[in-house]
Amino acid sequence: MFVAALAALSLASRLLGDDHELGFLCGRLNEMVRRYPEVTRRGVRTAWCVWIAAFAFAISPFDPIAGRWDAVVLCALAAGLLWRRVFRARRAGT
Repeated sequence: MFVAALAALSLASRLLGDDHELGFLCGRLNEMVRRYPEVTRRGVRTAWCVWIAAFAFAISPFDPIAGRWDAVVLCALAAGLLWRRVFRARRAGT
């Protein structure tokens, strides 16, 4: 839930922008929390563990969804997050 809340703060600040009061507040809260990696590291680690468990369940024979679209969506989500992290690191390095 912590990682989802951070993502919601980030999304709200980007969608609303600094001109909007709520967007400004969300942006500042997001920056303030992300400034402390010891706070966010455990939440991110837990989120990846939950993703691994969900993916393992999605590819198992016990999956209640007959198709493989749940596994495809989980893979796309992880690929998007990893792409964003690599792209941001490359952009910050230049």
